[in-house]
Amino acid sequence: MKKRGWTVIELVMVIVIVAIIVVVSLPKADSIHYIKLQAAAKRALSDIRYAQQLSIARHTTCRMVFSAANDTYKVECLEPDGATYDYATDPFTRADLFINFTSDPEHTGVDISGTTLSSGTVQFDWKGVPLASDGTELTSQQSVTLTYKGLTRVIYITPATGRVRLE
Repeated sequence: MKKRGWTVIELVMVIVIVAIIVVVSLPKADSIHYIKLQAAAKRALSDIRYAQQLSIARHTTCRMVFSAANDTYKVECLEPDGATYDYATDPFTRADLFINFTSDPEHTGVDISGTTLSSGTVQFDWKGVPLASDGTELTSQQSVTLTYKGLTRVIYITPATGRVRLE
């Protein structure tokens, strides 16, 4: 009569195989964090470009306001009255273009860790030229920094040309 069961050698081999699988899959967790941060950074970058294109298309001033304290940003355009700003429409959802990294399930956990923008605001005039919050042209490159799980991505806005890039 044969007894069915596991030998010590079989148990050790199973533990070794499980350990190897765990070790091999750990680096993939870091890449998931990078992908999430990269997606949030590309979204913010494309929204900056969208604000710039809206200002040119509408022949008005549009701005993007970042709040590092709340991890949010919004895109607004100057109304025809020239005194008030109203939310721009998100081209995908058709809702107000307002992103909240703390509540948006796609970007939860991503932080706006800093910005060199005055009052966290970049504006674009009707020609697409980037302006500071006071309406004067930018004199130096400005940036917005996003972080997630120890990883960092920085969006740079170039004066005069309005070139936006991600590093």
